Amino acid sequence: MQLSQHPMHQLESRSVSSTHGLYTLSIDYVGAGYPGEKFQRVIEVPCDMPLASLHGLVKQLTGFSDEKIHDFYVASSIRGKKLWFKRNGQWHGEGESAFTSSIDQIFLCKTKRKLYYSFEFGDNWIFEIGRKGDVVEATADCDYPRVVHSRGMRPLQNRLQ
Repeated sequence: MQLSQHPMHQLESRSVSSTHGLYTLSIDYVGAGYPGEKFQRVIEVPCDMPLASLHGLVKQLTGFSDEKIHDFYVASSIRGKKLWFKRNGQWHGEGESAFTSSIDQIFLCKTKRKLYYSFEFGDNWIFEIGRKGDVVEATADCDYPRVVHSRGMRPLQNRLQ
């Protein structure tokens, strides 16, 4: 089984106004059946980033395609009761309203729940997305989002084939 390393310089990035601020997020694969060192990426992202953009960023970091069902949910743990982000009450691809919500709306809530990203429900790729530390100001000469730490190999999407 081949796993490829993520090229950290290929993130689509943009300049960020210092009024928005940045979150440092840790994206960790928390599902079962992953060979070797677990996938983790620590990234800095604008606080006003919509969930749709976070979805795109996770796809870039993992190398996953966009052809599979995916969604975000919050829960107290990976096995806890899930609160799914529904898109206009519809199933996959029929409306994107929840994906326009910013990550700020999630991480400003004072709750012990965590944000999870579920991808390809059959293979059950689950990533825990946690906020690390306080909001920080953007550095003038940097583009965001950007990877600040990388551990483990990038997952192989079709690992069961």
